[in-house]
Amino acid sequence: MADELAIQVEDLTVAYDEAAVLWDVDVEVPKGALMAIVGPNGAGKTTLIRSILGLTKPAAGRISIDGRPSSEAKRLLGYVPQRGTVDWDFPTTVLDVVIMGRYGALGWLRRPGKRERDLALEALGKVGMQDFGSRHISELSGGQQQRVFLARALVQDSTVYLMDEPFQGVDAATEKAIVELLRGFKAQGKTVVCVHHDLQTVEEYFDQVLLLNVRRIDSGPVSEVFHPDNLRLTYGGRLAFSRREPMRVPD
Repeated sequence: MADELAIQVEDLTVAYDEAAVLWDVDVEVPKGALMAIVGPNGAGKTTLIRSILGLTKPAAGRISIDGRPSSEAKRLLGYVPQRGTVDWDFPTTVLDVVIMGRYGALGWLRRPGKRERDLALEALGKVGMQDFGSRHISELSGGQQQRVFLARALVQDSTVYLMDEPFQGVDAATEKAIVELLRGFKAQGKTVVCVHHDLQTVEEYFDQVLLLNVRRIDSGPVSEVFHPDNLRLTYGGRLAFSRREPMRVPD
């Protein structure tokens, strides 16, 4: 079974100032899956992503990537952070941001060259940003910024991609571009895990889901896990859930 998993999280606990943000979490992500991480604010979704990336140190637990300890498999991981965590006033161009996605493969001692530039331009073309390479990143709209992140993810050529709220605050065209990118990754046998907030699109965009609220509520195929009883356990209180009508999630 382990050789069929892209990510395996076992008994993961993370605490800040002695307050548990994640508690004894177990998650298995099959290879080639598109998995959504769903839960209320403060549920530990971003913390889980950061723990898998090795950016947050857990108090307990183990994380494996493709059967190896996560510390030995960082080059297998690609990352798309939340837009709100990035300093968009940093003096750099769109093309430079995308080329940064190649640093993991190059190593810090090698400078990017023509091949890296060509790959970055090709990736920008795939997300409809081919004419923006020389623009300063501060000049971009929210949707354009997210497309730049997608292009950077493409040039990383990773096996597993971790994305934190990639659909948040984007226009319809960018949302469509993200969905096409995710499906393209899946077609190539890559694995994608996304923190996701729109319950209405979980069934359309993903095949696996993790329901999280500090503890793991449930995880597995969307068809088996994503149902009203589990969502009420995840969000608490009453939850109006219909595949034909809007869903109301309590604050």
